[in-house]
Amino acid sequence: MKGPRDEVKVRVKTESYIVEGTVHIMLGGRLSDYMSKHVDKFIPITEAEVIPISKSFPEEKRKREVVFINVEKIEMIEYL
Repeated sequence: MKGPRDEVKVRVKTESYIVEGTVHIMLGGRLSDYMSKHVDKFIPITEAEVIPISKSFPEEKRKREVVFINVEKIEMIEYL
């Protein structure tokens, strides 16, 4: 579904990573509604900074144009 979008800056925590970036939701929509519609799916996060949590992942934070996060793996999401 195409149309005007709001850009929402978020921080998402999964078991292995923290991702900071932008989620694009329907104009005037709510992030919670957007997340509910994407259960069992992946959501894109643009302008993403990926930060590993575990020392098992030796790489440092990385910038990515877009990453896709499995909604079922999200432990926490907050507005920035």
